[in-house]
Amino acid sequence: MTTDQAVHEDDAIARSANATNNAMYQDQRFERWAGVRDELWTLVDPLLRDGARVALVGGGSCDDVPLARILQRAAHVDLIDFDTTSTRRALGRVADADRGRISVHEHDVTGGSADQVLRAVRDELPLPDALPLPYHALGSGDYDLVIGDMLYTQLLHAGLIALEVFGDRQHELMRRYDPPLVNALVQRIQASLAPGGHAIHVHDLACWATGHDQPMELDEALEDPFWTWTKLRRHDDCDPHLALGRLGADVIESAWWGWPFEPNKQFLVRATVARAGVGTGSPIAGVFARG
Repeated sequence: MTTDQAVHEDDAIARSANATNNAMYQDQRFERWAGVRDELWTLVDPLLRDGARVALVGGGSCDDVPLARILQRAAHVDLIDFDTTSTRRALGRVADADRGRISVHEHDVTGGSADQVLRAVRDELPLPDALPLPYHALGSGDYDLVIGDMLYTQLLHAGLIALEVFGDRQHELMRRYDPPLVNALVQRIQASLAPGGHAIHVHDLACWATGHDQPMELDEALEDPFWTWTKLRRHDDCDPHLALGRLGADVIESAWWGWPFEPNKQFLVRATVARAGVGTGSPIAGVFARG
């Protein structure tokens, strides 16, 4: 296991909040999310060659990721997450013979930027005007396949909930800081691909739960998601698909499915497949150089 950044526990607000979320309903999630793993596998299957190097970013316990099937082909899999209690649960489901082909990287993909905002909120200090965001590749940076697993909405949101920041104040902070946080993460994932590689950005686009009223039911939204998603209540500043479009990335496919997150909460998921590299003249070309 490698640790990219040492953080005092009291200051690791985002990590602690996400670990709490990841631990909820653990007696139900793996079985409940079997269909979600199948949906993701339909995208992974044609992209995953024998001997591939794979990174799973933010997958945690991998309840929604077909890790066992990925290991049937991949030469090596890196689990990149700052919640190592979750990654230990993922390793616990892996056959002994396969564990030597998995590495766990304890890493805050925001480089501490999310916690900088959260600490300012907690301590009632001035909010940062700019964030020291990282843009360099994750892990070894030479992956044939990288999966960003439904972490885009959680970079700031989970920590705000842990601090009991709700309503207009929460929305204000997310509108201000989610765009740079998500754009930087999308760029890091794209930068982590080997030539010819692919990234799958998996995003919980819209929520059905108490306090999240939608103009239609999830089943109706899934009938024609390419049209109905525009009618739903969303937080577009967290959307990696829109970030990829702004960066001029080569998006080749999108897929949609329902995610039965908890007994009283469900999501519409959009997964976006993008090739390595970005469009000519994209801002991504400059930020990579900052490392």
